[in-house]
Amino acid sequence: MAKRTGGESLAVDVYDQLRADIFDRRFAPGERLKPAELGDRFGVSISVMREALGLLAAQNLVRIERNRGFHVTTLSPDALADLTLARSINEGAALRLSVQRGGVSWESEVLAAHHRMASEPIYRPDDPQRRNNDWAVAHIAFHDKLIDACGSPVLLDICRRLSDAAELYRAWSGAWAEGRQPVRRDIAREHKELMGAALAHDADLAVQRFEAHIGRTAAILMDLDAGASGSRLPGATGAPDATDATGATNGTDATDAKDPKDQPSAGKAS
Repeated sequence: MAKRTGGESLAVDVYDQLRADIFDRRFAPGERLKPAELGDRFGVSISVMREALGLLAAQNLVRIERNRGFHVTTLSPDALADLTLARSINEGAALRLSVQRGGVSWESEVLAAHHRMASEPIYRPDDPQRRNNDWAVAHIAFHDKLIDACGSPVLLDICRRLSDAAELYRAWSGAWAEGRQPVRRDIAREHKELMGAALAHDADLAVQRFEAHIGRTAAILMDLDAGASGSRLPGATGAPDATDATGATNGTDATDAKDPKDQPSAGKAS
């Protein structure tokens, strides 16, 4: 149940809770979200619920369709390929600027963000088919901190919206790939090398490693979907698909990780 009493702040609370539920796969891609039912669940009015759903729509996590209401965004191959391209262009530019402009404080914050992420197991110990939410939050925070010193609030906002959209694919990639052969990938090493290039202020190498990181994820999901016999990403409306996928059951990226916390599994996005 939402805690705050103010109109806008209450809607933000509901937005945060519903966003977490979507990323935790409590709502499937394409599933209809009924404001009245959700309002009862969260203990808020329909108007507050609609405002919260509007905030989710602004992050591309929910779609508003005329005469059909609100739905969780579907997972589409074309949308995923476009999303990966948009992240490469925008987040790559933000990363380049951040690496060039970041000072000692930014360096220490990047290091701390990586440490927090590396200290968490990617998957829940009690349920290896579900990502550890603490890791997922730390993963987003790490990538966000890498671009934090870019100096452009507009560019940061664009990148964060794209990251949220990509998170939906990451959250569902593991469920989609259940039962498939794991793709061997050392995600822990990818993140560490990306951090190393950033802290060395090698902008070209950092961008190169970032693009390879998200491109590898996309390629893994695309290959898995193309090789699947009639199965697709949950809620997908089109043909095979690509994203910042992992191809492993250990998180947002596939893993052949040398860190015991990052053990590989089958087909998850990152």
